[in-house]
Amino acid sequence: MTAYSEWTLAQQKALWQQLAVEALTRWDLAARAINWLGYGSNAVFKVKSDSGDYVLRLQPAWRAKTAQVHSELVWLRAIRQASNLQAPFPVAIHPKHGDALLVEVSHPRLPPPHAALACLFEFIHGESKSATDLQCEEVRAIGRYLAQLHTLGQIDPHADFDRPRLDAQGLFGDDSPYAAQHEDQMLTTAQREVCQAVTRAVENALTQLHRHDAAFGLIHADLLAKNILFTEAGVAALDFEYCAWGCYLYDLAPLLWQFKGERPKEYAQLEASLWAGYADSPGCDPPPRDYLETFIAARQLASCRWLLNNRDHPQIRELTPALLKGRIEELRAFLECGKLQRRTATL
Repeated sequence: MTAYSEWTLAQQKALWQQLAVEALTRWDLAARAINWLGYGSNAVFKVKSDSGDYVLRLQPAWRAKTAQVHSELVWLRAIRQASNLQAPFPVAIHPKHGDALLVEVSHPRLPPPHAALACLFEFIHGESKSATDLQCEEVRAIGRYLAQLHTLGQIDPHADFDRPRLDAQGLFGDDSPYAAQHEDQMLTTAQREVCQAVTRAVENALTQLHRHDAAFGLIHADLLAKNILFTEAGVAALDFEYCAWGCYLYDLAPLLWQFKGERPKEYAQLEASLWAGYADSPGCDPPPRDYLETFIAARQLASCRWLLNNRDHPQIRELTPALLKGRIEELRAFLECGKLQRRTATL
């Protein structure tokens, strides 16, 4: 019997589809259709039922902590209650199953602990745009959304609220949400040295920013173009899986990192639009912009760790060696000139 990490894409997706059907029984949903929305680090489905449309997310339990996923859902509920920001709203399971927001489904052929964490969200209807299609005014609106998330969307958490802290240890340490088992063994000595040098640069930036009172809080931490919708009411952010306590500047980095790879000729204008939407928003006290490039490099290094952490995915497994080599070479160039230039693909 082959290991899960060696399965084909079709084999893995068939198992996740089976688990999706099982998970929906906890919500007592009679699904008319269960269609794939995405399969990367998680399995994500659009569910159509007589009561409405939903998004079902299944997270591998070997990469997700139950307490942290539950805290993500608690924050998403709080965002709805405290603001008009559009974000996924978690649906509680049917009361006869305990009225929880999160359930566990298991299968013996999944890697240990042989389980997945399932949560259901209300479906947000809107238009998704690729990074290559975003216009400057839309990018400005995304900046305004982030500013509101960093002000209106903050909460005073309960003692059991548990989300990662994306300080230097949280970004680059062994307990980071990006960390992979046996990571060092998969990098050459020269590659590890580059990663360590970028880590030191980020640590220095974080030390400096700790002097700025309004630099840290709860952040989305993965706001790429694919995680943004444009609705009649404005911008909506999707997929808060990586939300964390972190530096607000880091929340601007994923989209800018994407622009560096996909819109290099227009990058300066796009960065200016994102920053203007963010910094000019009422109530926003932006951290110093000087460190933005360092956090884009931090995002690049996090992406290298993400590749290693998801190498059991058939498509990522095939792309990882070349992508990893290219991205670390780009980080080497960043250390020399202070600017990240990207040529590697965005997954």
